Amino acid sequence: RTALPGPKLICFDGDQTLYSDGANFESNPRLAKYLFLLLKHGITIAVVTAAGYEYQAAKYELRLSGLLAYFKEKGLKGDDLERFYIFGGECNYLLRLGADYKLHAVKENGPGGWMNSTKHMSESPGNWSESEVKSVLDMAEASFNSSMEDQNMRARIIRKKRSVGLIPKADEKITREALDEAVLRIQSELDNSKTNLPFCAFNGGRDAWVDVGNKRVGVQVLQSYLGVPPEESLHIGDQFLNTGNDFAARSVCPCVWITSPEETSYILKSILRLAGVPLMAILNPVDYEDKKQVNGDKGKKGIEKKVDFDEMERRTSRLAMDVFTGEMIPLQRAASRDV
Repeated sequence: RTALPGPKLICFDGDQTLYSDGANFESNPRLAKYLFLLLKHGITIAVVTAAGYEYQAAKYELRLSGLLAYFKEKGLKGDDLERFYIFGGECNYLLRLGADYKLHAVKENGPGGWMNSTKHMSESPGNWSESEVKSVLDMAEASFNSSMEDQNMRARIIRKKRSVGLIPKADEKITREALDEAVLRIQSELDNSKTNLPFCAFNGGRDAWVDVGNKRVGVQVLQSYLGVPPEESLHIGDQFLNTGNDFAARSVCPCVWITSPEETSYILKSILRLAGVPLMAILNPVDYEDKKQVNGDKGKKGIEKKVDFDEMERRTSRLAMDVFTGEMIPLQRAASRDV
């Protein structure tokens, strides 16, 4: 297969880039098709997201349920599948799509492990000490507590293995300005501290977080592990202000600043068109090969394949997930929270 001109590695933010903020990738067949075509043409795709559920693959799969269903329906196979990665917690948990259309943890240590292979990078997670990680998280938690008290926020704090979040209480909202103030405060405190670890303090729109690590490290680890130079990499995201978590990626590869999944679709369509992928393969709601078969023999049934996203959603909606904590919630209970 002849490699397409253009980027060989495309990294994506999750919320507001591939799916709406706080939602899941469910019914967006156009964007799913463009990602499918990129994989089919040899491009590596990586979702580099602040969502940190450690190596609990099912939780990432839920966030990407419609996309993975599309890959399965369209018969994506072999190396094409294995070029799809997700990097959770900015740069902490690397997973790859397998032949069963499920995500699997990439080995961290030992020969070929992603942490072991990138220890030559000073900021690689493989070089972090747990005591330094704890120190950053302790500072973040204390700072968020102070911000919450000083601004009288109706919020609560959650702490994960590599992050601390300031999130609204049930049925409450925190203003963007209050979140920005909390983020700027902890950014200043960590900048003035003696920590040597990379970090990301950012306003997520509805919440604020401090992650140990950032997307600069995430993209660099992928570049090193996959052997892709910076000039052949691209990062697409919506948070490029200094209180956003895509900002750090600007220093390690070209970036595209978008504001919605619709803009992401337009960018990917442009990349495919400029790379010479036939326009029919981009514009038509069925695969280019399927379209030729449909036109050539309209009398045969079962040639045109479409993904029934409504049916997919019905089958996967028995559980919802709290995107803040990763808690799996029975659908009936989740609905009662929204009342």
